[in-house]
Amino acid sequence: MNSREKHLLVEQWYRQYAAFIFHYACQFTDRHSAEEIVQETFRVAWETARQQEIEYPKTWLRKIAENVMKNQFRRSERRNSLLVSADALPEDVLGRREDPVDVELEYDGLISRQDLHLLKRLAVDGCTYAEAAQELNTTAEACRKRAARAKQLLRKLLED
Repeated sequence: MNSREKHLLVEQWYRQYAAFIFHYACQFTDRHSAEEIVQETFRVAWETARQQEIEYPKTWLRKIAENVMKNQFRRSERRNSLLVSADALPEDVLGRREDPVDVELEYDGLISRQDLHLLKRLAVDGCTYAEAAQELNTTAEACRKRAARAKQLLRKLLED
């Protein structure tokens, strides 16, 4: 059987049996999952269609759908068991695995990047106005005023 004949055969099966497979899957799962099962069933049928003729394609496709559902349920069970095992871990272990908050990434787009960087250097990194001013090539007083305006704007935007 060449590729064109195989394509026509699987397309014919799809027209004849997709609704049957869908209703069969709906007996065990929700509509969205049933649609995925139909798609996966015909993907598997396409890949495994043998060169000899399949005597009972409806039964064969139903068996493929059954195996697809079993595989989905197994994956779901594994995923759920992983979530349960993560819940059993002490909080101090989970806390150490979290990424640190990147202030500049978190608040990007609210105020200018330069002002956000200045606030981060002052509040998070613990720089003094003099140190920040030196980095920005300005005076400490100008740096303090700029930071005050940026804080005020950020506070206003976060309150809204």
